[in-house]
Amino acid sequence: MIERQTMTTTPRILVYEDYVHNNAQLHRALRDAYGPFAVTTCDAGDLQTGILNKSVNLFIMPGGADLYNCEKLNGAGNKILRHYVEEGGAYLGLCAGAYYASRDIKWAEGIEGHAIMGPRELNFFLGTAVGPVMDFIEDRDITKSWNHAAQIEWLDDMGNMPATVHYNGGPVFVGAEDAPGTKILARYTSLPGSPAAIIECSVGKGHAILCSPHLEHGATTLSRALYNHANPSFNRRWKIIDTLIKGELSRKMVWDSMMKRALTPQKTSIAA
Repeated sequence: MIERQTMTTTPRILVYEDYVHNNAQLHRALRDAYGPFAVTTCDAGDLQTGILNKSVNLFIMPGGADLYNCEKLNGAGNKILRHYVEEGGAYLGLCAGAYYASRDIKWAEGIEGHAIMGPRELNFFLGTAVGPVMDFIEDRDITKSWNHAAQIEWLDDMGNMPATVHYNGGPVFVGAEDAPGTKILARYTSLPGSPAAIIECSVGKGHAILCSPHLEHGATTLSRALYNHANPSFNRRWKIIDTLIKGELSRKMVWDSMMKRALTPQKTSIAA
């Protein structure tokens, strides 16, 4: 049994590394928030050595592509992750990490050569992660830019908070309203029906937060990561960044609220 360590001033955050995708913006956001010593990276092999133990306050599965996670973690790796959360740990899945922790995914359904469908082992969210959001994609063409300045509303007991955030291929969570032990934390307000954009799931003694947009992406770091070279979507993406700059304060407030929630151990089950 994992006994949870009470978080002091500096949390211990473990970020998964697949060696395929660049998550420097996530590491920068965590460093800025919690200092240079809060974050450790791990890969599938590290999980087998017991690195995910009681000293870890939060495990983050970052963006990327979840088939790489499936290849390395299906079986033993996912069993370790699920045991950690069930015994009181916390999981934060960002974009691909949110797809990965759902019961099943539907990616680009019906689009030949791009569709990815099927169940996922972690099964923290007892519903379906469906994406990408075609209304957010350039010309509704999956081969073009997935970037978008999305409007969400963070749902808080102290009052709801609208925010402008960076979208880059994340899901909506179908069935979140009725899924056991699931709380909707934010919705995409510009989409019909305002589908769930961020959810929290009770998993044994622990919890998992699944986040579709990239709340960790600040407008400044996005601008630094934008290149004109070999980028046919350069002008469109500059316009997106300009919109995100105007909404940066709201993005930061929601990011801080989500991280505070992720790092708070669960004492009671999450109401559906």
